[in-house]
Amino acid sequence: IEFIRESSKQANVISEVVRHSDYATRKTAEKSNTLKNTNKDGDDSTGMSSTSTGKVDISKGNFDGEQQENISSLIDSMTKLGISNPNTQIGILSVISKESGFKPKGEISYAGTSNSRIRSIFGSRVSKLSDSQLDKLKSDQKNFFNLVYAKTVGNQGGEDGWNFRGRGYNQLTGRANYKKYSSIIGEDLVGNPELLNKPEVASKVAIAFLTKGKSPSSFPNFSDKVEAAKYFANINAGGHGGQSEAIAASNKFNVKS
Repeated sequence: IEFIRESSKQANVISEVVRHSDYATRKTAEKSNTLKNTNKDGDDSTGMSSTSTGKVDISKGNFDGEQQENISSLIDSMTKLGISNPNTQIGILSVISKESGFKPKGEISYAGTSNSRIRSIFGSRVSKLSDSQLDKLKSDQKNFFNLVYAKTVGNQGGEDGWNFRGRGYNQLTGRANYKKYSSIIGEDLVGNPELLNKPEVASKVAIAFLTKGKSPSSFPNFSDKVEAAKYFANINAGGHGGQSEAIAASNKFNVKS
């Protein structure tokens, strides 16, 4: 969650009852369509494998159904944008994996986080608080985020810290970032921040953030997934760490032979 904290840094999750019900319905339809479209070679009529992960093997990731579906959607979005190198795709997926586990969500409460850890993350923003004051503050999520993100990435105080806390696959934070990516993807994230926790919206934002809108041809022609993971981890954290976690996450993926 170190993601956008100091530069352009990392809510409630959509109702689990609704999500799981909708998921079960969609998976039943998906299975039916896959059976209809699969030919004798195991490829469906779209040219993608029946797992819908293209050239990326996710079998070692121990992903649940929701994660697999979201990974498939991310790979499909990347492919449509011309990001077809499977190592490049794995690099992007590795960063998203360490940030959110492929389940878009709001930034979690710091109530159970030690004061020393909070101080190391937020520095001067909490330096004037005693431990007892910090204990009280972190027990109230809304007040906590309104303080630590009061003037972060375009926030203007008031309720901005809470309204524009980390969300989505990549924990996008701050009014300015919400406004910027609203323009890029064509969704009103400022007026409706919870849109960032919808997988299809989270996918667009995460890919836009990690590619900085550059043409796929501008990326290195990665032949190694670890190098790709390091490259996108640097973009993700503004050059301030996160590589080791991304490299570890890359072990969940392989390029299909």
